[in-house]
Amino acid sequence: MAIVLTIDNPANDIFTYNANQEDAPWPVPVIVVAARHKALLARALKDGTVISIDVAGRYLRDVPGRNLIGRLDGSESQAIVISTPVTSWFTSSGERGPGIANFLALARHAARQAADRPLGKTLVFVATAGHEIGHGGMERFLHQAAPPPSEVKAWIHLGASNACHLWTQDGEGWRTDGLVDGSSRRLVMSPSMQAMVSHQFRHLEAVPFIADKEAIGELRDVKAAGYRDFFGMAGSHRFFHTPTDGPQTTSPAILEPVARAFASSLDALM
Repeated sequence: MAIVLTIDNPANDIFTYNANQEDAPWPVPVIVVAARHKALLARALKDGTVISIDVAGRYLRDVPGRNLIGRLDGSESQAIVISTPVTSWFTSSGERGPGIANFLALARHAARQAADRPLGKTLVFVATAGHEIGHGGMERFLHQAAPPPSEVKAWIHLGASNACHLWTQDGEGWRTDGLVDGSSRRLVMSPSMQAMVSHQFRHLEAVPFIADKEAIGELRDVKAAGYRDFFGMAGSHRFFHTPTDGPQTTSPAILEPVARAFASSLDALM
């Protein structure tokens, strides 16, 4: 016996939810099916039709995950932390691609700065695993490897879907005019970072989110761990958490202005 589940989503495709590490497993197998098959399943349930499903895969437990941590040491006691998740569901080009690309761009930018002159503040880069299971990699980093809040001037987070195209559907299918899905992304900042971040990101379309009470995504864990000065960008897009989230969801043209805003913000903090 198994439960067959469809979850409504803009792409009308298979959609997956993240889980917490403390969540108890369901007592029976659950098969998630694309939302576009809802009518077919409803008819089968009404008619008593038996449906066979072939599942090809492996079930693994206690799978190891690894954070990637890099440092550029400076002469001062304070540090700036730059983070991004690297794990996800499916291909997730739009969900994870922009964060990873901008993370690497910031690292290269900082390395060039360090080659030209000695750094003042230490830069700590962390790419976290286990995002889908209670932000497990971020939790491990905060507990075991992150500099303490008293030594961190700012935390910069490159979250999900920070540079994705806006897609619409017509009679011929999905299309995009190269526009940015800015209404679906959040520019998150602590009150202490508001003036600087609002200025550096003034040319980008995003919904400002002043995290005086609660941040979103992995920045929520950062704030809860006592880090007071932080900012980042995160959001979703039409194909978020579905198999349709492929390379077409983002592009260098819409990545570049986001990367420049983060780089100029890092320069302002240095």
